[in-house]
Amino acid sequence: MLDHTSQIANVTGWRNSQLRCSDSLLRPSLAARVGARTRRLALDHALAAGADPRSSTLLAARAAQLVRPATRHRIAGALERVALMVDADRGRLRTPPHRGALGPNRSEMVRLAARLRHDGLLYARGIALLELIVIDGTGPAYIRAD
Repeated sequence: MLDHTSQIANVTGWRNSQLRCSDSLLRPSLAARVGARTRRLALDHALAAGADPRSSTLLAARAAQLVRPATRHRIAGALERVALMVDADRGRLRTPPHRGALGPNRSEMVRLAARLRHDGLLYARGIALLELIVIDGTGPAYIRAD
């Protein structure tokens, strides 16, 4: 299995191209990793919008965190929970997903969860989008935009 640094290198084509990426992007410092963790929502929005992870050490650090197997498994579990919540009773303490928005897409969410758990390479942008779907209470899983 490839480590997350190798995954980033392979996905972006750095290893096999003439473009060389600095160690600061492939192996972010502790400060960059902590900064990426504390600013993850803003960084996830930037990555989901198409920001290039090579443009800053914080984006590179967040991309590295997103492609890690542990993060991918956590997001996969969250996707499955949201898909199951469509049929659950509405609780008072949580924002339920919108049944009309998720019902038709439930099987796709389960398929995406399985893909996240697979060892294959995935783009940080797609993982950031999935992260936002499950945590953003104003996103497509929680409101219905006709």
